[in-house]
Parts: sequence; C-alpha cells; structure tokens
Amino acid sequence: MDITAIDHVSINCLDAQKSYDFYSRILGFKRLQTVDCGDFDITYFQLPGGARLELFDYRGKNRSPEMLESDRGYRHLAFQVRDVAAHERELRAAGVEITLPTCDLPDLGARVLLFLDPNGVTIEFCEKL
Repeated sequence: MDITAIDHVSINCLDAQKSYDFYSRILGFKRLQTVDCGDFDITYFQLPGGARLELFDYRGKNRSPEMLESDRGYRHLAFQVRDVAAHERELRAAGVEITLPTCDLPDLGARVLLFLDPNGVTIEFCEKL
C-alpha cells in the first residue's frame, strides 16, 4: 500500500448553520464549496496541511445517538496548535463547551485540550511539551 496523506474527514451535522459558523468563524477554516447531493449537501472546508473537512447536512434527518467516550469506533479529531491554553481562552469566550481543560500529559509529551463542536464531536488541540 502506498498511503500518502489524509484526504478528508467527514462529520454528519445536526445543525448545519451552527457547524458552518463553528468551523469557519471559531476555528478559522476556509469554507470551500457546498455540493447538493440530492438527499443531502456536503460542505467542504480546507484543513491545515491540505486535507479537507466534509460536513454532511441531511437537512434535519440526522439521528443523534448518544455515544460515550469509551464506545467502539471514532473517538476524536486532533489538531496541533501553538499555545493550547490561549486557544482554550478563545474557545471559552466563544461559548464552546470544554470537556477537558488544558492539561499536561507528561507520559505522552503533550499539552492537550478537548472540546465539542456543535454536533457533539470531540476535538482535541495539542502541543508538544
């Protein structure tokens, strides 16, 4: 196999407008285009490093299953940043739900912060210690 990079990450939206605002205004990702796929729309955002984020909008038909952090499958999406603590202050000022405040994980050599997007997706900001 010759896997060279992550192309995209996809998230199903519970509220497309809140999601668009979160990923563009709060996280600062550039909104690229929206494609009408009939029963749903896909809106693309540019991620750092060249990958894309796809937000799927099923126009109010998305289910909202409750998932625990320890459930099988997807766990979180992580981005490297500079100054996790400063980002936490910005996220709090924007009203973003923080699930794990900035903390150091010496065994992993990282400082991390966990928060939720409008769809309940956990996002991690991390920096090397």
